[in-house]
Amino acid sequence: MRVLIIFNHPAPYKVKSFNELAKLVDLTVLFERKKAKDRPDSFYDYDSINFKNIFLTKGYVGNEGSISGEVKKYIKEHHHEFDLIIMNGYSHYSEIKAIRYMSKHHIKFGLLINGGLVKKETTLKKIYKTSLISKADYYLSPSKLASEYLVYYGANKEKIYQYLYSNCYETEILNEPIKDKSEIRNKYHLPLDKKIFINASQFIERKNNMQLISLFKNRKDILLLVGEGPEKSSYLKYIKDNNMDNVLILPFMKKEELFELMKGCDVYITLSKEDIFGHTTLEAFSNGLPVISSDKVISSLEYVKDGYNGYIVNLNNEQNIKEKMDLVTYDLSSNAIKSAKNNTFESNAKSLSEAFKEIYGK
Repeated sequence: MRVLIIFNHPAPYKVKSFNELAKLVDLTVLFERKKAKDRPDSFYDYDSINFKNIFLTKGYVGNEGSISGEVKKYIKEHHHEFDLIIMNGYSHYSEIKAIRYMSKHHIKFGLLINGGLVKKETTLKKIYKTSLISKADYYLSPSKLASEYLVYYGANKEKIYQYLYSNCYETEILNEPIKDKSEIRNKYHLPLDKKIFINASQFIERKNNMQLISLFKNRKDILLLVGEGPEKSSYLKYIKDNNMDNVLILPFMKKEELFELMKGCDVYITLSKEDIFGHTTLEAFSNGLPVISSDKVISSLEYVKDGYNGYIVNLNNEQNIKEKMDLVTYDLSSNAIKSAKNNTFESNAKSLSEAFKEIYGK
């Protein structure tokens, strides 16, 4: 089966996912740009691309957008070479032009989404988004909430196919929790006798790390914040002004190093204000970490079960967040690992290829 996917930039987890998918289908991916503006070069740590790929080199706008007409042009010239054409986005001008062209010329296409969250918006904006999303002939969704999002914007529920989201290989998931974390902690000069929380994210307002840092005032627990971004200086100033020696800011880490560090910690915590999926929930589970998450992270709402592998919290109830921080224990680690087992690059590729076969057969 010949499949074309239009994707915005080669995020490492997607490249690895596409590498697995290419073992099952004849895959071509057209990337709208070579990298996101707000991502460091070190973010793109994939070893190789094992599928047919095309990179647009012009028309970049914003952090991840594209205004190039090359997507439309490529589809116009090559659509007959593919059994399935799948858009991953619909908000950039290049994607909008491609969707409108395919709709006008009755070229069937699908919409593959990573997630989605219905938010308050103007009626006009909803109408506009509906006019684009509803044009797809079929949809690929990773979660119940993402499917509800699609239906809200005009998708036919009967044309939504579920797939398993992933950002880890089967071999990257622990078989059992690590009891003795001293070797890892010594390597990173971390205390052996304290509970260590970790968060890996962009240092931007949406991730809400300032509220997270503030919760560690007058606590003995340790917080590790891993990443880069424009709010870093604000974090450092807040930590200094409040004489906090229990919050450490670490630079962006490649996946292998981040996973090693996670194994030396006790809990993953995120108080993000909005994540249409949230990769780190599954990454934390893979390394045996229970997750405390805000109710604004789609992956957490999908996979975190209170008292089983973590806790869901409300950002407006800080007392409850602190209670969950005290309550979460090592006992949840085995369940965290179990929760990661189904969401691998291998299972992702298999679920997508099976959906492709069903779609193509109709």
